[in-house]
Amino acid sequence: MLKFKSTLVSGIVSVLFAGSLVNLAHASDAHHAHKGLNYGSFTKEHDLLTPKGYREWVFVGSPVTPKDMNDGNPAFPEFHNVYIDPTSWDHWKKTGEFRDGTVIVKELVSVGAKESASGNGYFQGEFLGIAATVKDSKRYPDRPGNWAYFTFESYEAKQGVIQADEACAACHKANAAQDMVFTQHYPVLRAAKPGKKD
Repeated sequence: MLKFKSTLVSGIVSVLFAGSLVNLAHASDAHHAHKGLNYGSFTKEHDLLTPKGYREWVFVGSPVTPKDMNDGNPAFPEFHNVYIDPTSWDHWKKTGEFRDGTVIVKELVSVGAKESASGNGYFQGEFLGIAATVKDSKRYPDRPGNWAYFTFESYEAKQGVIQADEACAACHKANAAQDMVFTQHYPVLRAAKPGKKD
């Protein structure tokens, strides 16, 4: 009887220990998978395929340039819900830099109602589409800062259309606060930057 109990206890301990090792292995695999995950998929011509699950990435802000504040003709009359991939977010928090491989998705949303129970303002309407930018020194060595800009014809589009440098890059190069990104408009990025408290 004593031998049976000893064997039983030994077996339970072994199972628990093995289960712990499996859980640790899974946690380790998940950690390494997250750290090494490449969120951009591309065609052979280096066009960006439609990013999947970007709404589960890190949301950094939602600027808007409404028509009634821009003489009725702003370049971008919609809200821009902006997301950065989680691996690049981790890198930003540690270094204050955008890593090679950064993917930033801009979701376009119309300006909807201007009145709400909370007061007057600008409230989001309907989804209009997405755009994206990718920093990749191997795919885009000749583009300013190694950033390429993509527009997508619709949410159903399988891939984006790369934009000419003069269409996007010139404005970003002239006006962006850091590395072709308008960090001055994203307090989430500014607050996470090492050494910053705003």
